[in-house]
Amino acid sequence: MSKSAHHIGPDSAPDRYRLLRSIGRGGEAVLYLAEIELAGGTEPVVVKVLDSKTTITPEIFERVSRKWNEQAELLRFVSRPGVVGVREHFQGAPIHAPGESGTLTGRALVLVMNHVDGLDLRDWRAERTLATPAERREVMRTLEQLADVLDWLHSGKATPSGRTVVHGDLSPGNVMVDEHGQATLVDFGLSKLTADHQTAEVWFTPGYAAPEIFEGKRTPATDRYAFGAIAYFLLSGQSPPAAPEQLAAAFATVPQIAGLPEEQRRKVLAIAAADADKRPLSLSAWVKEVRHGVVSTTTTSRPATPQDAPPKDAAPQDAVPPRPAGAPARTRPRYAHASLWMSCPRLSVRGS
Repeated sequence: MSKSAHHIGPDSAPDRYRLLRSIGRGGEAVLYLAEIELAGGTEPVVVKVLDSKTTITPEIFERVSRKWNEQAELLRFVSRPGVVGVREHFQGAPIHAPGESGTLTGRALVLVMNHVDGLDLRDWRAERTLATPAERREVMRTLEQLADVLDWLHSGKATPSGRTVVHGDLSPGNVMVDEHGQATLVDFGLSKLTADHQTAEVWFTPGYAAPEIFEGKRTPATDRYAFGAIAYFLLSGQSPPAAPEQLAAAFATVPQIAGLPEEQRRKVLAIAAADADKRPLSLSAWVKEVRHGVVSTTTTSRPATPQDAPPKDAAPQDAVPPRPAGAPARTRPRYAHASLWMSCPRLSVRGS
């Protein structure tokens, strides 16, 4: 390993991970592409680091560390294709030069995840126009994969105890598609476990946030709303409007949806309902409603671009849905690097 590189690791092996470059930030945590030496070679990983000295007060760090360790351990139970794997978590010395971990003060919380090689969903969609049946089938296959894994997380089958797992911040930047067409949720890290399934801070990606996000609520229904916004993005090539009513109206103009029978179209548009109870319970069943219109429609859409503008009359990309009086308006920025876009994760786990 290079002597000029920075490292991090548990106290028993403080130089275990060599940090290659920063690839994002999620709140106070920073994401790094890193590598570990194994069997005479190196393997890439993604490391999330929360440094007590540079980000938060020692008091907050201690409180957060207890939750971090509990939830990081719980995440290791969530294992299946379509969900990024968690390798380990630990508390150790802050980022340091090789052999110098003992010279630093402060501590760091670290979560190590598998590296997913591919394109995030925004870049993946930018390469497609949906002009051919093959591309339309690709889009549907991706939606089906995401629907299946989200239904599984929501069902309680992800953990031995039967807890429902909620992602909480779905967006195209949090989905990677590899060269084999496998879609994977990569935005998993420090999760929340609260009795009322609410969080004190509001985190969201504009256009993909259900209105109840502004009340600090994250439930399977918020994931379903975000999934619907992702489906709109993939089918139209445009960024979703910020408000539910606007999203439903824009969705209704997508040729693949507009051509569906009225009752079927009504079921499809329910994914954008402002009322969480009116959204479909099964995403896999919802995708089946969409499939016929998509694979049989010959109308094309343009490729999406990272700077894509919302549909006409929709709210601008940085706009937010109306929020309850007194709800905080601040959002957290998004960061991307090359083929990996990861943000502060909002995984919630609740009892069955």
